[in-house]
Amino acid sequence: MYSNKPLLGELGVLPENWEVKILRWPFKKLWSQIMLSLELLFHPPDIFFAPAQLIPLFSRVKKTVVTIHDSAFLVFPKAYNFCGRQYLKWMNKMIVKKSSLIITPSEFSKQELLKQYCHSRECGNPVVVIPEAYDNRIFRIIEILKQVQDDKSILKKYNLSKPFVMSLGRLEEKKNTAGIIKAFEILKKDQKNNELKLLLAGSPRVGFEKVKQALDSSEFKADILTPGWISEENAVSLFNLASVFVFPSFYEGFGLPVLEAMACGCPVVASAGNSLKEVGGESVLYVDPGNANDIAAAINKLLHDENLRAEKIKSGLERVKNFSWEKAAKSTWEAIGGLSSR
Repeated sequence: MYSNKPLLGELGVLPENWEVKILRWPFKKLWSQIMLSLELLFHPPDIFFAPAQLIPLFSRVKKTVVTIHDSAFLVFPKAYNFCGRQYLKWMNKMIVKKSSLIITPSEFSKQELLKQYCHSRECGNPVVVIPEAYDNRIFRIIEILKQVQDDKSILKKYNLSKPFVMSLGRLEEKKNTAGIIKAFEILKKDQKNNELKLLLAGSPRVGFEKVKQALDSSEFKADILTPGWISEENAVSLFNLASVFVFPSFYEGFGLPVLEAMACGCPVVASAGNSLKEVGGESVLYVDPGNANDIAAAINKLLHDENLRAEKIKSGLERVKNFSWEKAAKSTWEAIGGLSSR
């Protein structure tokens, strides 16, 4: 395992037959393209696997495996700054040209990659779909006694009260944060949702200007909370307490928060037309992300139809059993191991 600094936490205690190489680099950028390239040039392993969307510029490795999580920067270029967009565009071309095997987390991401890049002879290498997963040690239904104890403290911490709708992700145009705010405004105009709150958990990113404008101009601004980034521990508590998790993103290569919410017993509203149905299956209500009325109607159903709500929660808890990091790791190992026989 290559790193630019010593590994901490769980990564600091690696299993048997693992070796860590620290390739120190004093700058914030270009570690993978300079230090890692030099390492792979002078000390190439048999197979190099990059679980992130990168490939070193120079190397003498004969077999390289790379995960491409999505191609969002091509479909929603405004969601990325200019430099980031150009880097990803160059990087994906390099990956398609040089890798021996490409892994994507969903069939949607695979088809997007093929559509964008596989119109030339550079696309002869296989693309394998290996779904991602969630940490089932962390994201789960909290025991009733502990939840009763934690309810007041976590709600107080975020100045929240029940019922509330929750969103988790970057506050940006691609995640459709402004659309969530519009849907919430529609819900609040119904008297039976008078006490409803909206929690938008996540950090501002590219396109936040539109989100801020929607926030500042909302007549229900006092009921919309934006705490910024939240820890996994707090996310688990909030998933357990939220009435609905809403994730109407315009573009997703996989959608981990959908799995995490379902694992915590929170019913989900998500966007149709990208990878999210591969994650949620029949356990999620799907909406047109460009239609605030559609988003609001789906949330409203889960808020007030107790039978539907119970059905989706039960179905979601079953659905998440299909996803595990153990299964993803085994599939990845088998895909990488298959290169040895070629």
